[in-house]
Amino acid sequence: MGQVWRARDLLLEQTRDPNPIVALKLLSPDFESHPDALTALQREASKAQALAHPNIATVFSFDVDPASGGAFVTMQLLEGQTLESLIRNTPHGLSRNEALPIIRGLATGLAYAHSRGIVHSDFKPGNVFLTDDGVPKILDFGIARVARDAKLANDEWDAGSLAALTVSYASPEMLREEEAHPADDVYALGLVSYELLTGKHPFGRRPAVEAALSGLAPARIKGLRPREWQAISKTLAFDRAARWPNATAFLKALEGVSPWIPALGAAALILAGIASYTAYQNYLETKPTVPFEALSASAQEDFRRAMSEGDYAYEFGTSRLTGNEALSAIYRDALEQYVTAYLVHPRNPDADAALRRSLDFLADKLPRSDAATRAEALAVLQSYQANQPLSAYKPLTKAIESLR
Repeated sequence: MGQVWRARDLLLEQTRDPNPIVALKLLSPDFESHPDALTALQREASKAQALAHPNIATVFSFDVDPASGGAFVTMQLLEGQTLESLIRNTPHGLSRNEALPIIRGLATGLAYAHSRGIVHSDFKPGNVFLTDDGVPKILDFGIARVARDAKLANDEWDAGSLAALTVSYASPEMLREEEAHPADDVYALGLVSYELLTGKHPFGRRPAVEAALSGLAPARIKGLRPREWQAISKTLAFDRAARWPNATAFLKALEGVSPWIPALGAAALILAGIASYTAYQNYLETKPTVPFEALSASAQEDFRRAMSEGDYAYEFGTSRLTGNEALSAIYRDALEQYVTAYLVHPRNPDADAALRRSLDFLADKLPRSDAATRAEALAVLQSYQANQPLSAYKPLTKAIESLR
């Protein structure tokens, strides 16, 4: 990227700010001859400035020095070490109790960015700083994506000199230069989590495409609870559709709040509100309308949380995203939450209405999308259909048939 200096902000000093010390990042001089890249970087930096979160390094400003033409970023000065240094100095990995707080912090920071439509695109140990207080701070949001996008628009620009991609932490989709998605960050987060716990890259630092062709699979991490290993292992799937769709989903799985309740999980929740297994069997066969109040308090809370997150994802996807990003937000994020709610309380009118609204949107838009998007959406929708209460759900069947 360039060089980072400890600097004194003279304007802050003039205004008697108690902390005028900042980090001054001097970016690669290759930016100077590419004004379009500078414009893109400025816009991405403005997004990073809006990411006010304890686990994300604060960006103060982006500017170009009029005398030299050099681009620079001023940001929060951090004291500590990068995760790259920490991993190098702990060749056998950290203990579970040491690593999990760091992993939670990283997932929380990425989840905050993903909820605002921002993908990091170059998440790796070198882009995470662990402060002396033990707080992980994520650096350089979006810069890699800008570099890669600019390369596609201008073949003369060597985006490699701007750290457009770190091959050993890039998802297969990133290596194929597909559109950025939060699930790409999730793949990198899984790699970093694995390294923190073991001191080793799960695929020997091989590129994801090569590792997939070689049939490599991550070895089970000793000392983790089954739930924690399941959460991390799913991040390492080579197929985007098989990964957690975003950092929020990963964090919930890691903490034991599944973002996606499969058939057996739904059964357990429903059983909490039904007197006996026989009654549950009758429920499946006759599908009676069980009053919402008959569910356990925890099941009611799960339902409300899933509906709220589904509504947020639907609103974000339809009002702030376009194209494939909008479609993905609906069939991955919004539908995933609505399916969760429906499995907790089948035939609930609110969940049913939300599912129908989302599936009607997809049935209308997906047939006009590209083949790769249709194939991914079909796989995701079919996975929802595998849950017993939705196996014959007509709106879902209709949406699936529109893609065949």
